[in-house]
Amino acid sequence: MNIDSIVYFARELSGDVETNINGTPYTILSRHKNQPGNDKAADYIQQKLEYYGLEVFNQSFGSIGRNVYGVQTGTDYPNQKYIICAHYDDMPSGTLAPGADDNGSGTAAVLETARVLSQQQFPFTIIYALWDEEEQGLIGSAYYAANAASQGDSILGVINQDMIAWDDNDDGNADVHTKSVGESHALKDKMLEVNLTYEIGLDLDVIDPGEPYSDHQSFWNNGFTAILLIEDDNDFNNYYHTTNDLFIHYNQPYYEKMAKLSAATLATLALNLDMRISHTPIASRDNTEDIQTSAEIITGLTIGSGNAAPRLYYRLSQGNEWSEFFEVIGSEANINTTYNFTIPGQSLGTIVQYYIAAQDDQESIIVTLPMGGSGYNPPGNIPPEEFFQFFVATTNIAFSDSAMNADSWTATGNWNITTEKFVSEPSSFA
Repeated sequence: MNIDSIVYFARELSGDVETNINGTPYTILSRHKNQPGNDKAADYIQQKLEYYGLEVFNQSFGSIGRNVYGVQTGTDYPNQKYIICAHYDDMPSGTLAPGADDNGSGTAAVLETARVLSQQQFPFTIIYALWDEEEQGLIGSAYYAANAASQGDSILGVINQDMIAWDDNDDGNADVHTKSVGESHALKDKMLEVNLTYEIGLDLDVIDPGEPYSDHQSFWNNGFTAILLIEDDNDFNNYYHTTNDLFIHYNQPYYEKMAKLSAATLATLALNLDMRISHTPIASRDNTEDIQTSAEIITGLTIGSGNAAPRLYYRLSQGNEWSEFFEVIGSEANINTTYNFTIPGQSLGTIVQYYIAAQDDQESIIVTLPMGGSGYNPPGNIPPEEFFQFFVATTNIAFSDSAMNADSWTATGNWNITTEKFVSEPSSFA
């Protein structure tokens, strides 16, 4: 990703500089749906995507709506698609609507991602999509998503970028919106992991369930996996939907990080470099026996072996200082890609913290659980900041009740007594 390139795209889209569309000089003064500059912006997008060698489609809807998207067909799984997208239309409704942040920033980021990734080959198909009429109620993306669902399209994930260049307080904070639809939580986790693994340097907050105010919602409505990357809602753009939403207000270092994060997340997925660790955390115990646990390494890659084999790292404390990390090499179980680990029995009163790590045999990806660790051969030799934790200690029951009757309970104030169970998972009640 080249910051000069992406910034220049944004300047052209927001009318900060004149551009050239199909051989004719033009300044895009407004991208509002009812202004001529909006259709010129669509022509500009089409011109860029075609120049990168992509197969480009204009999808018309309504009376004047026009989505523009480029397709980079996958080498191994051409019918399985990842989408990176943004809306290109803007506000306000007059003849001057630069829309530099909303959403020239997201549009330029998609174009820069297309410029870079279109020169590579990927197992999965990538779609670089720019939606129209988002400002009128997500109309363009809703049209695309509904058609995709009716046709049975295999959309593996959607990364939506909307307003990604404003960081007035320079704290590097951004929001990732997710929801329990499809594999949206896993896609969110991948973006968080990429931010840590490649040291992009953003401070990401997860919004769950995510807000419905941008084009990711159109895909959620149709059951597709999707997330939104957007600026910190607590540091909102002062010039939103005004004629002063100008390029000069960009925080360029922040913008570069946001664009890189989306592109790197997309590339990791489209290259089939995904690797996840599935593990049930070890429960606290009241005995000193060896502790058996396992983890499943989920990936399409070849899992490392020998010095690259999956590891469990643990450290100990008796309530004061922590020990160094000890290493347990995983042994393959009978179930494919599941690895067993044994932590030696510990004396009562011991606190144990641990994490699990895995890499592929080509050293192209390293994952830890909890996320945030790094280092190859052995995988995860640099620990994450957070760990799983359990206690080896005698059990002292502080409170026990079957919740099957109201015996010995007394109601006070406005409270009353019931034997019905109102609990959130996980629950101690059967």
